[in-house]
Amino acid sequence: MRNTPWQLFRFGFVYLNAIPTGFLISPILWNSAYLGWASILGGYALSLILLWFTVKVGLWDPHKPWLDFGSQLVSKWIHFPIVFLVMFWAINYVGMDIEGFTLFFDTNYMRETPQWFVLLIVGLVVTISARWGLETMIYISDGLFIVIVIAIVFMNMFFFKEAHFDMAIAMVRHHNYGSTIKDALFCLSFFAEWIVFLFLAPYLKFDRRSFRNLAAAGLLVTIGMLLQWASTLLNFGPYLGRELQYPLVELMRAASGFLGNSDPLMIGLWSSSMFLHSAFLIHISARCLAKLFQLNHMDGPLIAIIGGTAIVIAYQYSQNPIRFMGDFNSFGMAVFFILMEFIPIFYWIASLFRRRGHKHKARQKPRQKQKPA
Repeated sequence: MRNTPWQLFRFGFVYLNAIPTGFLISPILWNSAYLGWASILGGYALSLILLWFTVKVGLWDPHKPWLDFGSQLVSKWIHFPIVFLVMFWAINYVGMDIEGFTLFFDTNYMRETPQWFVLLIVGLVVTISARWGLETMIYISDGLFIVIVIAIVFMNMFFFKEAHFDMAIAMVRHHNYGSTIKDALFCLSFFAEWIVFLFLAPYLKFDRRSFRNLAAAGLLVTIGMLLQWASTLLNFGPYLGRELQYPLVELMRAASGFLGNSDPLMIGLWSSSMFLHSAFLIHISARCLAKLFQLNHMDGPLIAIIGGTAIVIAYQYSQNPIRFMGDFNSFGMAVFFILMEFIPIFYWIASLFRRRGHKHKARQKPRQKQKPA
């Protein structure tokens, strides 16, 4: 496929932007309130550390995905259980995506429709999107990127027109740093989904510019979250704002003129990024399953199996939506997501010993050749 220098940046932005846009703002307002800007920036800064290790692992063999060369860094007896853990995480993440998206539509637009029906439709759309293949998803992200960025700019131009900027002074005077540090780790779990990009090879290869491109994508997502947090806070205040489950929708409904009637367009853009996010995770799960059981040229059946499994998981979540949202926004879930991002650090440490081993063998070979002479 055609590979441009900033293609990784565009795909990274569309993928990373999906979940924070829909689910990050309310938890930040609950804890950090006026210091939400510090939590968001802190979470992004911490994510760059994990990104550095991820890129270093990807550079070990830029032409192969981590699935193929990971066993060269650690034994296959260690690599395969980690691959299974990544598959388990990705499938459950897809289930949470489907349930979260179903709750959004069921709450705002389709209240009379049975939840299981909406869940089934969303799951089928995500599974079909995954069947298109990774190359198609990358090209789709190129077009979505431009439209989403333009939408973010225009939305915030309208949102800040009626904002109460007299509350902005509280963003500096509040000193609730304990909650800020905890929320920074919570934001880190949203921003640091870097491990998934190790699956892009050979479609998008890692090089020295990969850190720059993915860091720029994360920065653009961070700016978008800062604008959404600030517009919610300055329009609704910290107490009403944190009670809103979907602040972006309420901001559009409260606006007058064109923006007040444009929520279907904006929700359509967010839905597209959500579908791409879930489809990519299904693609990752299928590749992990194929690697574990040595199943070649079976992408279609594997994607169907994983998509069906994710739908079943989402249906189990839908039995208790209140508990689901509580668990989804819990600090324990954030810690689990962060620990998943520590996997590249383990492989990077292994790569250091592997390189030392190669150097040691390279030094021994000339000596062995000189002995017979």
